[in-house]
Amino acid sequence: MKYAVVDLGSNTIRLSVYNTLPGGGFDLLFSEKEMAGLANEVSGGALSQTGIRRACDALRRFQRLLELCGVERVKVFATASLRNVRNTKEAVDAIRRETGLLVEVLSGDEEAELGYYGALRTLDLRSGAMFDIGGGSTEIVEVEKGRILRAQSLPVGSLNLFDRYVSKIWPKRRELEAITQAAGKALHAAELPKERAERVCGVGGTARAVLKIANAYYDRPAVERRLTPGQLQELTEVLCRRDADARKLILRSCPDRIHTILPGLMMMNAVCEALCEKEIYVSRYGVREGYLCRRILESGI
Repeated sequence: MKYAVVDLGSNTIRLSVYNTLPGGGFDLLFSEKEMAGLANEVSGGALSQTGIRRACDALRRFQRLLELCGVERVKVFATASLRNVRNTKEAVDAIRRETGLLVEVLSGDEEAELGYYGALRTLDLRSGAMFDIGGGSTEIVEVEKGRILRAQSLPVGSLNLFDRYVSKIWPKRRELEAITQAAGKALHAAELPKERAERVCGVGGTARAVLKIANAYYDRPAVERRLTPGQLQELTEVLCRRDADARKLILRSCPDRIHTILPGLMMMNAVCEALCEKEIYVSRYGVREGYLCRRILESGI
């Protein structure tokens, strides 16, 4: 049985199509994304009509693709893109009116928990921490003996850091310093684990993009999914030089994130400095797979 899951995010709108297997497993058949940048369309705390229309356009494109593929079961959820605006209901109603799709708006804690359950499909993280740096928020989950101790969402992400502090595409030195201060302030206000974990898992687009850049920089195979905090710190220093080599690394690995990768990388470095002792593992699965397993397969929808 095939299911489609759409993640209506602050920076990207992502479609993932899965084939479910006996026993609760699944295969990812294909995925598509739109760099919609909905966080850019927030004014006065509300998502603009342009932003709502952009979301509807992306969803209609996905609907046409799913129709061609014969996939009828579609679920859509939104994260900070609709959670952190004051006209959430208006946006959800407009999307349903225009596309026929009902959007479930996840709370920050729900997003964090589902990201962890998705990551469990690739990593048996019984104790430690997980993070997901999105466009509009950062989720952190603390785990001990297979049990979630705390799941939380911080209102800072790669795109809203870019919007707040970067005047052009490439951040200036003082803008990088402002991003570092904002990341530190957000983490200082968070309820972080008292001790750093030996292993931390990263999920989501920022972590995957950073991993691609790291594999290119260290000349490692694409299947490598691990980083040390030291390597992440070195990579941050290399990219923050903002020279030709830094630009080439970004453009070759994640050109669609040219504007958000440095803010996202600096947030990731700050998070891992606070959470991680020895190893960062970047999962290929995250909140969409957690949503598939917990909201669809387990509920029998």
